[in-house]
Amino acid sequence: MMMSNLPQDLVEEILYENSAIYLQKRSICKNWNALSKDPIFTNNYIRNVAASGEREFLMIKEFSVYLVGVNLHGIQNNNVGLSIKRKGRLISMDNTVRRFCISQVFHCNGLLLCVSGKNMDNNRLAVWNPYCCKPKWIKPTRYTYYGTAERFALGYDKSCGSHKILRLFGDNLNNIEIYDLSSNSWRVPNVTLERDIVYMQQGVSLKEKTYWYARDKESEDKYLFSFDFTRERFGPRLPLPFMYFDDVSLSVVKEEQLAVLVKRWDTCEMEIWVTDKIEPDVSWSRFLKVDIKPRFDFANFAVIDVEKKVALVFDKNEAEKLQSSYSIAYIIGEKGCFKEVDLGESPYTPLSCLACSYVPSYVQLK
Repeated sequence: MMMSNLPQDLVEEILYENSAIYLQKRSICKNWNALSKDPIFTNNYIRNVAASGEREFLMIKEFSVYLVGVNLHGIQNNNVGLSIKRKGRLISMDNTVRRFCISQVFHCNGLLLCVSGKNMDNNRLAVWNPYCCKPKWIKPTRYTYYGTAERFALGYDKSCGSHKILRLFGDNLNNIEIYDLSSNSWRVPNVTLERDIVYMQQGVSLKEKTYWYARDKESEDKYLFSFDFTRERFGPRLPLPFMYFDDVSLSVVKEEQLAVLVKRWDTCEMEIWVTDKIEPDVSWSRFLKVDIKPRFDFANFAVIDVEKKVALVFDKNEAEKLQSSYSIAYIIGEKGCFKEVDLGESPYTPLSCLACSYVPSYVQLK
């Protein structure tokens, strides 16, 4: 029996259980495409994922975006009952996807901002809801070149109910542009970035703001700061809950809290802290502290379960002569590493393995 001839409730059940296949193949089936635009189906799908005990993440690897599932069933008294699997490559951006080499991905409210690498013929952006619509292609007003600093962020303006792209570029990130998805146009906002920022990590979006980890040029102080997409203003510096460290990475917990992972320079300890509140006065609680012997160089992380104190940490080990790299995922709890999963070898790129939690949404792009 053909898929299109199956009863509606059976088709929905199959698609709930095989989300990666659905995301990749729905363009060849009109019925599947119609389901993606049905808010009832979307809400049922989200509830189904939550009830399954599985968490879904987006992972960028080999310039492509993959859907990764982590199953939390069976965690009792720190015994391991976990599984992590790469569920599928999200390749339905259209026929040009093979020529669009993704180098950065930003997530906000179920939307992805995909950025191509520099010095490519198709230097452009794509805003995409991989669950229910085709990508929206956007060209920057001005190109940047290899070696020139550039940062992007995707955020939400609650005053008009629209998403926006923030672009910072130039030697000191002193050029600022905003793309409004409601008007399909770039403009220069009346806002400036602090001139004493010497380092600025890729940001994460939380509600109407994007947050970055940065370092002061003169004092070497490390801190967080934000951009408010509704007010179109940069926020004040927010202190971190620690002083001495090697590496820092940011993440978001349940679209409600910021999380920061720190690797101490003087020990083999790794800590994860989460915010109790953020602004105007930030406060932190330590979520997890573990020994990471032997040490590894993490790329980024995600908090899987707050109550069970479980996190997913991605590592990228560069092979000899930088000809290839190996991506490894560690599922970590209070007593150390639950499980290590080799995500495979890929040709070396200067990109870190990027992952973020993902919940499908019904946000449509015009």
